[in-house]
Amino acid sequence: MKTKGTRSAFIYFVIITIVCMMTFPCAYAAFFYKSYVIRYDRGRNILCDPYVVKKDDWVFKLFRQKGEISNRDFPEFLRIFKRLNPHIHDINRIRPGQHIAIPLKKVDQDELSEQSSGVVTIPYLSNVTLPDDAKKYSTDYRVKKGDCVSILISERYGNYGSQSYLKGEKLFREMNPQIESLNLIYAGQMIRLPDPKSQNQFQPPLDSEAIHKNPERDRLDSSVAFDEKTSLSSDVNNRQEPSDSSLSKVASVLDAKLFNKGIYYLPRPGQEDYKVDLSQTPFIKLEDGKRVFFISSDEEQDSDIKMLKSFWKDVLIVNFAPDDSMEKVFNTVFGSLEGDVVKQRLSFSDHGVEVEVQGKWIIEKSHKKGEAIRHLCITVIDDFKERTPQSIVRYLDQNNIIIKEILIGKSIKEPKSNASRFNIADKNLDIIDASDHETFVKDFLIAMGYQYFPNKNISFQYAGIQINAASNLATKSNDNMFYIDFGNFYGDAVHAIEKSGYSIIQVKDNDSPDDIIKKLFGAMNASFVKNPTFLAAKRPADHNTRLTIPGFLMDHADMSGVLLTLAPLHHGVIHFLKDNDIRIIWINLQGKKNE
Repeated sequence: MKTKGTRSAFIYFVIITIVCMMTFPCAYAAFFYKSYVIRYDRGRNILCDPYVVKKDDWVFKLFRQKGEISNRDFPEFLRIFKRLNPHIHDINRIRPGQHIAIPLKKVDQDELSEQSSGVVTIPYLSNVTLPDDAKKYSTDYRVKKGDCVSILISERYGNYGSQSYLKGEKLFREMNPQIESLNLIYAGQMIRLPDPKSQNQFQPPLDSEAIHKNPERDRLDSSVAFDEKTSLSSDVNNRQEPSDSSLSKVASVLDAKLFNKGIYYLPRPGQEDYKVDLSQTPFIKLEDGKRVFFISSDEEQDSDIKMLKSFWKDVLIVNFAPDDSMEKVFNTVFGSLEGDVVKQRLSFSDHGVEVEVQGKWIIEKSHKKGEAIRHLCITVIDDFKERTPQSIVRYLDQNNIIIKEILIGKSIKEPKSNASRFNIADKNLDIIDASDHETFVKDFLIAMGYQYFPNKNISFQYAGIQINAASNLATKSNDNMFYIDFGNFYGDAVHAIEKSGYSIIQVKDNDSPDDIIKKLFGAMNASFVKNPTFLAAKRPADHNTRLTIPGFLMDHADMSGVLLTLAPLHHGVIHFLKDNDIRIIWINLQGKKNE
């Protein structure tokens, strides 16, 4: 319903916009594009407003944009904001020029168009006064991955910093007033690029924004994260090793920063700064601020170790050789972590669904007091095909288990993800109304492809007398038909009916749904698996995720792959099962409702 409501609201918006344009043609109203980014947070997609902090801004002033999340639960909004903006150490202190993401709304998969790209571009009507020739001397352009404003302008107006370039930048700003910072454009975003011919043709309004006094500032890469919050002086180039190196993978899995290039200077009072060559003594910085240094057995590093331990209380030293296997590096790192945090198995129950997660290593993530404990489940895989499906990854993330899989094989090409194959409408399942026995049996049989005829005539001999009665007939073919009695026959009547050549089952008042299903399956000669277990990833059972679902998985002829369950399944589990060609029938004990 959310998707339908969103589309209806958008259509209404477009209609109003068109009416406004027809009614006020002289107001220079124009369409511009506002780009929102989709960020991932604990198994959910969050629609965010990207923002560059200005002078005199403060966080709670900006939260006036807050949106749905804040309106419903402001403390949760603050927690999401902090997780999406880890570089903001104190929300009471933000600085002009900082890039932040303001969480607005939780969105389901495919709820918004172009959502899978990570950017949602929404047109809006603006009364910005732009001359008619602005459109004539510019073109629409959709930003591609790797684009930046300075390159797009220099391709059309010449070298960066030249007079021609500065004119092009000024025109770009006038034609794209929705872009608050030239460093902040996103793949998929719609912008307008000025034509070089417009230099002498298009005259911007007199009250236009001036070019930044310091153009070098605009050249800064907005993706650069803030370095360590410390007074140390350093000459560190924090470029990552190749993505297949063991240290790079350790850092990626632990959401840590890797420092492996350049010189790190440690100040010593009255002496020359101590230099640590990071190419020889690299380190990673964990989320909790702890530093893990990697050293070889070289005796020359002994002085480094002593100095590092004296400088930081939370520093860990790990022995490392470039030719160490990935498994050895991870075992060494996890072995150095304090406390009994390394496990191999986690489990939880979700409305009767039993979930068991096994990994090569499972460790607790650092967390603040009062927050739920979250775990990293780390596994080594040989091929992309062995990965856990995204539907299950997100499901586990919402249950505080983060799946990290390290590829060590020589897989040629990563297959395309099918994460967007199903939208939220797939939550609509085949539903059996189990509020009363007769309705349940009828819906069940119809779902199984049977025809159901209530009060059908049946004639049988009882104590030498021919009896005519009525019962409920289920039939799928001439070879597969039987009657269902809901307590209308007593004594030896059922036995007499069976002696007359009919197949009949009795459904009693105290029968549970499981009892009824077993009786029906028996009459149908259907085979099944009770409480089936599914492996999430296409790899061996160890170091995998198991989902045991209460119910019956049919394993019989044309009904193979049909799952009947009383559990209200999470949509991530539903998507996973549908990806594996499992048809789901939910037995709703409360009757049919919109879930």
